[in-house]
Amino acid sequence: MQVCFIQNSDSDCHFKSGTLPYLFIQEMYEIAKKLCSFCEGLVHDEHLQHQGWAAIMANLEDCTYSYQKLLFKFENAYSSYLQSIDDIKLKLTHLGAAVSIMAKIPLLECLTRHSYRECLERMDSSTDHGGTESEDTENEKSAEVTLSPDTLKMNKQLLIASFCKSVEHPTSDDPDFEKVNENREASQYAFQDRDVSMELNENDLPSFNVSLLDWINVQDRPNDVESLVRKCFDSMSRLDPRIIQPFLADCRQTIAKLDNQNMKAIKGLEDRLYALDQMIASCSRLVNEQKELAQGFLANQKRAENLKDPSVLPDLCLSHANQLMIMLTNHRKLLDIKQKCTTAKQELANNLQVRLKWCCFVMLHADQDGEKLQALLRLVTELLERVKIVEKLSNVPQMYCLAVVEVVRRKMFVKHYREWAGALIKDGKHLYDSEKAKRESFGKLFRKSFLRNRLFRGLDAWPPSFCTRKPRRFDGELPDISLSDLQFLQSFCPSEVQPLLRVPILCDFEPLHQHVLALHNLVKAAQSLDEMSQTITDLLNEQKVELSYICHFVKEIFYISFSIPCSLYCFYK
Repeated sequence: MQVCFIQNSDSDCHFKSGTLPYLFIQEMYEIAKKLCSFCEGLVHDEHLQHQGWAAIMANLEDCTYSYQKLLFKFENAYSSYLQSIDDIKLKLTHLGAAVSIMAKIPLLECLTRHSYRECLERMDSSTDHGGTESEDTENEKSAEVTLSPDTLKMNKQLLIASFCKSVEHPTSDDPDFEKVNENREASQYAFQDRDVSMELNENDLPSFNVSLLDWINVQDRPNDVESLVRKCFDSMSRLDPRIIQPFLADCRQTIAKLDNQNMKAIKGLEDRLYALDQMIASCSRLVNEQKELAQGFLANQKRAENLKDPSVLPDLCLSHANQLMIMLTNHRKLLDIKQKCTTAKQELANNLQVRLKWCCFVMLHADQDGEKLQALLRLVTELLERVKIVEKLSNVPQMYCLAVVEVVRRKMFVKHYREWAGALIKDGKHLYDSEKAKRESFGKLFRKSFLRNRLFRGLDAWPPSFCTRKPRRFDGELPDISLSDLQFLQSFCPSEVQPLLRVPILCDFEPLHQHVLALHNLVKAAQSLDEMSQTITDLLNEQKVELSYICHFVKEIFYISFSIPCSLYCFYK
């Protein structure tokens, strides 16, 4: 610039000497625009960083809420579990006693016929659909279906033996579990004694020798009673308060870490972004000022070229020098704004990096604790569900005996009910048919009478049908349990369930039988009245016949008496 100014100060310079400073000024204007655009990009990036951090904090709030909700749910479930832990142990103890009782209760063979029939139907249907199978497979199926009774008996013995082996190795040190195992050992010894007695007296005992416990254990293998109790004690050991309480304390500390306001809120960030926006506004003003200076420089140059007066060149160069100094000052201000924006962005990035590390740490910790809480909550839920099953299994001996007695009672009731209904329907149908016949005969006689529908209305009505049809069959799906089966259970079941195996008492059918007897007498009375009326009708018919015969005889006599005088008259005449 100094060279240009010296040249412009010489007397022999020409007007074209201002072209080089103008190009330099135009370049400074372009640099100013680029600096302004660069600063706007930096400030825009900081705004995006602020928005991104706000989105991260919103996500952190949602995670914190979900974590608190899960922790609250688990604490409620765990507190209810702690309150019922003694009750759970008591129920497991009752299950041990129930297992020893179920091992002594025989399963009635008639109760398994329905399931065995369904199994055969499924096998038949699979055979029908599997027509393209090989002959060996069909032979195997037929061999399975046509097993001999000895083979079936052997399979049952093997099933009992396998159950006895499965309960030989307890895996818990809990005293309640030891009680359950002692009960299982007692039931195992009962199985062994029963097997020995079966070997000694095979002809005395029935061929179907399965206990209620055997049937329960094979329903959902491998989840038998032993595995159910083992899982309950395993869950209780994993839910020990000495393990859970420190974990819950860590979870509460995690919530406190998630709610760290010093890390979540960046103090003064909004004011700082506002100041940066003000700097961008001043940067835009500086760019506009650079543009105006460049345009003024070009206008002065063109005006001097148009005047072509060398005397104006010194003033023009001085003016251009002042303009260049102003543009240099503005350029330095733009560089200063650029430096401030760059520094501000770097500081915000460093600040956000530290906070993002904290956020990742606490969210990862919360996620790990959340997975543990989910697993523990599922463990508590499954334990409570198993306890419900334990409670149901503890009531199985009583429910089994009550159900057997109820089936026997219903079958006895059905038998007496059908007998009573049959007798009632027999007499009721006879009475109804008799009344219907009488009304039909009278209707035929009275149908064409002049008095019909004039003096005697309502003689066309019919009695409603009542007790004329047999009731529909019911209780047809009940098991085929007889009174002998109940007596069999009374002879083999332990003393704990003997009070439940009493012969059921039916309802009092005597009033119903009295009603049937009264109806039967009514039918007999109606029959006697019918016989009396029939006798009277027969007598009237006989009288009618006699009267008709007498009338005919009188007519004959009268004819004869009238014909004799007439003949005599003719003769004498």
